Amino acid sequence: MKKVLVLVVLLSFISCQKEVQLVQAVSTIDTTVVDHSPVYIFFEKKGKDTVAEVNRKNTIGTTNWIFNIDKRLPLKIVIPEIIKLQQKREGPQMHQNDQATNYYSYMDSVQKTLAFMSFKEIKYTYNSYFSSIYVKDNPDYHIHFQTFTVNFKPNNKVSVDGNEVEMKELLAFLKEYTSFSSEDKRVLLYLNFDERLTFDQYLSKVIELKILENELVSISPTHFIYDKKKLPDCNCAL
Repeated sequence: MKKVLVLVVLLSFISCQKEVQLVQAVSTIDTTVVDHSPVYIFFEKKGKDTVAEVNRKNTIGTTNWIFNIDKRLPLKIVIPEIIKLQQKREGPQMHQNDQATNYYSYMDSVQKTLAFMSFKEIKYTYNSYFSSIYVKDNPDYHIHFQTFTVNFKPNNKVSVDGNEVEMKELLAFLKEYTSFSSEDKRVLLYLNFDERLTFDQYLSKVIELKILENELVSISPTHFIYDKKKLPDCNCAL
């Protein structure tokens, strides 16, 4: 499907009479995706249960896939579906195009335009792993990094290395804290998200934190989506 996605000022996509309420963020990463096909993940209520309904019937394996995901979906429901689609795309049965990637669509709330974020490199761990445990399990890889654990929790709470931080002050805190504590090493930020958070809370924060990245500061492409009840005892503050 070779075409350029035309930018339109919409707060939602509508497909097959179903609405997808998109995440809104304050900046644009990409504005145009060439040669693409859509994936829709709808928010559905079945009785008291929330379910993610996936529609990828129009996807073409050799194109860029644009994931249009309803922002209301909890991570514990939508992340497993995203992982399945990532695995399907990378499987041997799928026609391959090394240049094709996966994108999340969202709305730039400042520019009032449709925007995209590539997540081809992002790998998800779900649901009984946490970044501080991962760092301890892989000391050789991290020997040249100063790592920091950012943990997003329900009720608009966030912590950095176990220290509670006001959400509105997170960016400023990370800039100062990483600069002060990096010990002249490259900084590697690990993002952790409680599975009870919504896709909106996840993606908007990932986009917001991208401003921190430079030649000395990186955000790990491994994102940790966790169930607090299933985490092993790490002797660390979350």
